[in-house]
Formats: sequence, structure tokens, C-alpha cells
Amino acid sequence: MRIGLGPISLARASRSQLEALAHAAVAASFDAIWVAESRDARAGGGLGAAAMLAQLVPIRVGAAVDFGAYHPLYLAEDIAVADLTSSGRIEVLLRGGSEEQVRLLVEALSGAHMRFDGESLHVPARLDDNQPSPQRLALNPRPAQPVVPIWLEGGGAQLATQVGVGFAVRWRKGIPAPAPAGRWPGMLLCPGDVAADDLLDAAGGAAAYFVVDASSAEEAASAGRRLAGPLRMPEFPEWVSQQ
Repeated sequence: MRIGLGPISLARASRSQLEALAHAAVAASFDAIWVAESRDARAGGGLGAAAMLAQLVPIRVGAAVDFGAYHPLYLAEDIAVADLTSSGRIEVLLRGGSEEQVRLLVEALSGAHMRFDGESLHVPARLDDNQPSPQRLALNPRPAQPVVPIWLEGGGAQLATQVGVGFAVRWRKGIPAPAPAGRWPGMLLCPGDVAADDLLDAAGGAAAYFVVDASSAEEAASAGRRLAGPLRMPEFPEWVSQQ
């Protein structure tokens, strides 16, 4: 089981609050700290904020991005730079975006020299005014990780499986965690007061990634005490968490 803290809204949290939550996530034994941009609230820069937190804490850092607001190649470049500056610790949750955008992003992050001809996206564009132009392009720089962990919220589990990214859903009591897709476990986006037993039931004995909400360092510490031990070791004695 993996446990992340967040995603913390960049529209509501100050830099000092982000830093306090990141340090609290480390102290509470979370595997990652996540931030979420909100373009509707004029709060972008999710990958930049994640890369900044990576300079402060040794755990992984995640960014929930409003994918529909980006060209896939621009987003691929931002992911690569953030991954390099974080020494290969970036994770990404895509919100919105079309199937074509997802496929182009994943292909660009692979590092391969590519030619992409979709219904609306063409790489290289091969515009008449830009000739001569190469027949294939490759992302430069490439990410530090051979494969960047990416989850897709919405858009369909079938698409996630086809392109090799994970699938994420919001937790509701009684629903199972998404099945693994590619090499990534299903992700559940959870409220801060969720119980360990409910998450274990959702996982059903399989691997899962739980990202748990918190708005303060105190809430992060409480969630860590309540969840970290039981999720990683289901037979974890309760009295240990009460110390």
C-alpha cells in the first residue's frame, strides 16, 4: 500500500502552509505529498509547486494538473523539468483532457523520436511556412525517471489501461479501488477522516494508492497515526498508534 497526503489546493494554501504540510507528511510516514492546481481559480503551477517541495523533503511529490489547459508537449516539458529538479520523484494526476491529448503526452514522455497524427494534434506540425522540418521529434530534456508515474482521473479505465497509466477515482464508502493499470496501482482520492478498515476493504487484498486530504499539519499527523501502520501492516497493533 502507498499513502500520499493531499492533493493540497494551491488556490487556498499559502507557501508556508504547503511547507508545513510537506514536513508533516514526512513526520507522519506518508510516501508522498501532493498539490493540486485550479485554473478556474487562477491557481496554476502545480508542477512548479511540487518541484519546490521536493527541495524541502525527501519523499515523492505529486501534482494534480488541469490537463485540458495545456498542450500535451508543453506539459511533457514541464513534467520532465520538474522530474529532473526533484531527482526523479515527480508523480502526476491528470484531470480533464481528451484521449488524444493523453496518448500524445505518454508518447512524448517515453523519450522516443515520434510522429503523431491525431484528429487535431500533429507532431511535428510540418506547416508549410516552417519547412524544411524534421519528420520526427523527441522530448528534450527527458525526465529523470524511465517512466513517470501518471494517473488519470476521469477519461475511463479502459484508456488508462491502453496507454499504461494508472486510474484514479474519488473514494466513496463501499466502492473498490480501481484495478492496476500498466505498472501503477489504482488510486483513491480520500477525505481526511477516512478509516483504515474502509481503505483495506476497498483495496480487497490488492495493492492500492491512497491520497488522503488534510488542511493542516495537525490533520496530517492525525491521519498518519490512524492510517500508516494499519495500511502497511494490517496486523499492526493498535496500541502502537496510540503512543
